[in-house]
Amino acid sequence: MSIMKPVSANCRILLSCAVAAVLAACSSAPRDEKSTLTRPDSDRIAAVQAIRAANAGENSALQVNPLRDPAVEGFVAQAAHAEKLGQFDDAFVAMSKARKLAPEAPDLLQSEAEIEFLRGNTEQAEKLAYESFKKGPQVGTLCVQNWQTIVEARKIFNDPDYRAVAEGKREQCKVKRPVRL
Repeated sequence: MSIMKPVSANCRILLSCAVAAVLAACSSAPRDEKSTLTRPDSDRIAAVQAIRAANAGENSALQVNPLRDPAVEGFVAQAAHAEKLGQFDDAFVAMSKARKLAPEAPDLLQSEAEIEFLRGNTEQAEKLAYESFKKGPQVGTLCVQNWQTIVEARKIFNDPDYRAVAEGKREQCKVKRPVRL
């Protein structure tokens, strides 16, 4: 059996301070990598606007889209409406439903990438944009948007080297029309 000595008031105060410091250190939110890879909402919205504007006037390639199930178009419209209202999670849900019906559609992949960007999921947005590029025509407007998404992601990742590569790839998407006589 051990006999404990009474603890003085000063020791109790020091012990309490030490315990409080340890608890404060343990309870503080860890700084994860994701928090450094997101932008404030206004910056993410501006980035998506830049993605969509990157192909403005870009009509260098004929884009042929197959006829789709009207349900897909309905979900796409729902996603667009939710996005306009700033309800990015609802937009994601609607776009996910559209993608379940047309999982290989590169334009839907790009749309989902843009929604993910708005939601702050930059890494996922970049992956989806690249997947869209691989499944898409690899020239023209969709290609430009794919690579602009990657450019915007690389701005967040503070990766100027790969950002320059992505900018070059974006420019390669712009194929000059042949001169017609």
